[in-house]
Amino acid sequence: MKKYLTRLRSMTAPVLQHPVLIIESDDWGPAPEDHARALDAIRACLRRFSDSTGRHPVITIGIVLSIPDMEKITASGAYAARLLCEPDFHPVVQALSAGAQEEVFHLQLHGMAHYWPDNLVAELHRNHAVQALLEQEPWHTEKLPSWLQSRWMDGRRLPSRPLETRDIEQAVAEEVACFRECFGTSPQVVVPPTFVWSDTVEEAYARAGLEVLITPGRRYPGRDSEGKLLPPDREETNGARRAGRLTTLVRDLYFEPALGHASEETEERILHKWSRREPALLETHRFNFLGEGLQPSLDALHRLLEQILERLPQVRFLTPVELAAELRRPTRIPLSTRIRTASRRLRW
Repeated sequence: MKKYLTRLRSMTAPVLQHPVLIIESDDWGPAPEDHARALDAIRACLRRFSDSTGRHPVITIGIVLSIPDMEKITASGAYAARLLCEPDFHPVVQALSAGAQEEVFHLQLHGMAHYWPDNLVAELHRNHAVQALLEQEPWHTEKLPSWLQSRWMDGRRLPSRPLETRDIEQAVAEEVACFRECFGTSPQVVVPPTFVWSDTVEEAYARAGLEVLITPGRRYPGRDSEGKLLPPDREETNGARRAGRLTTLVRDLYFEPALGHASEETEERILHKWSRREPALLETHRFNFLGEGLQPSLDALHRLLEQILERLPQVRFLTPVELAAELRRPTRIPLSTRIRTASRRLRW
């Protein structure tokens, strides 16, 4: 029954006039200079391609604005962080800003951190493996246990509990201000870490001026006693409005070359999205483009873009903000096309 309700909900979601492809890459933030060189290589790859309007492909960059300062945490036992705007991380900021100026990167908020600070400190006191990981590579917070990467929950003990409203509001205001300090502009798009969030978080995002909320097609309220995601408490569709301001987008395709995702398989999934007249938002992560994985992942990205432009020459490369605006505009698509699309979405 739930499957059919989801399909019925998708029937009324907006219908696109042309195929849309957006590649979304999360977890970039404070890191060594080789991460900046990886970003430069991605920029160079994207500049080789253009859609029929002359637009280069866009990779959105989900930015984590801080990492734990393990030296200070170890010395005091209290949480401390290093921020992306510090001089040591200038090469990364410079590479991100250059990509944004060239319009091949679209910078969006992932969070002040890829965890809630109190959760991390509690885990450091009881888990030596986590402490060893962060002492060796403090920038790789995406390697933390999955449950610990959820930011918007109190996970000092599992199952998780909701955070206090005032703490959420303060944290959202802080991360938006930090983003502005790093890049000179406020974020418009947000990707909640591990897609755990609540109505309170949505309201804080909206008050802070955010416009677009990236979702996987559902919302998770927290983690259970084993650290697994609780069942979703809400299904999401493209173009829905939340907290009076946020427009939701669904990102439910995956392109992780380091995990064996082939360009050809991803291409077919993008074509399937267009058969339903839905946008294709691909999720990828920083780890694909680091170290020895950089060139194979760039080659896979090159093949994917080449194939999509050949098979979908009418494809458009948009940012999430542009896509959200397009979804909000009154449709000019004929009623007969919308009926056929709704029928197709209902079937598969």
